[in-house]
This record gives sequence, structure tokens and C-alpha cells, in this order.
Amino acid sequence: MNTPYNTGKVEIGKYYQKPYYVEQDDDMLAIQGWLIGDNKQAKRERIADLIYCCTLVATVFVSIICTLD
Repeated sequence: MNTPYNTGKVEIGKYYQKPYYVEQDDDMLAIQGWLIGDNKQAKRERIADLIYCCTLVATVFVSIICTLD
């Protein structure tokens, strides 16, 4: 228990509580990133998914163009 510093008129630190420990692992941060939308790892994964989709569409488009000739 913290004993507050008493100045005579004000008790400094009377209601201070130590911050709670929150365990953070990769899964929890990834889920929070997807829900909140500001996680760097989630942004990288979205960009990677976008690049994959664009590459897939371009490959299908080129293969269709090549079969028409």
C-alpha cells in the first residue's frame, strides 16, 4: 500500500494505482489490428493480399490474351 505524501493540505498520490500488466502476444496484436485497423502487421498483410490478387488477375488476363492469338 502506498503512503501518500502529505503536504499538510494535500495528500499527493493518495489515489494512485499501479498500472495493470497486460500480456501481449502476436495473435492478440494481429486480432486487434484487424478490428481497429491501425496495426502495422495487419497493414502489411492487407498490402500483400492486394499484391497477390493483382498478380493473379494480371496472370489470368495475360493467359487469356495469349490464347486469343
